[in-house]
Amino acid sequence: MFKHRLLAFGVGAAFMAASVVATAADRWEMEGEQLFSFHACANCHGDQGKNPVSRLVPKIGGMDSAEIHEKAMKILRGETDSEEAKLMKSAVAYSQACDAPPSSSEIQKIAEWLSTL
Repeated sequence: MFKHRLLAFGVGAAFMAASVVATAADRWEMEGEQLFSFHACANCHGDQGKNPVSRLVPKIGGMDSAEIHEKAMKILRGETDSEEAKLMKSAVAYSQACDAPPSSSEIQKIAEWLSTL
């Protein structure tokens, strides 16, 4: 009985791991809107980056893509120590959807999408 439970647990864990790996691998092909969702950006910035959950979180929907990219990269590289930067670093570090922080190219795709809104 114990062996059957252990086998079932192992098979279940393998399926879960495979789905996570597939999602992470697919993210390199995602467009800006999909990456915004994948990295759970809406949890703080709101739908389409226009409804932040706090005054510390900026509205980014409709901003210039270069400005979004530059500010996000400075925050993720630790080049700024503002309260909003601390909040973003924490959100990215502990996001369940985020198996790794967004790359520069992913942030660029997100920024380009947001700039069109």
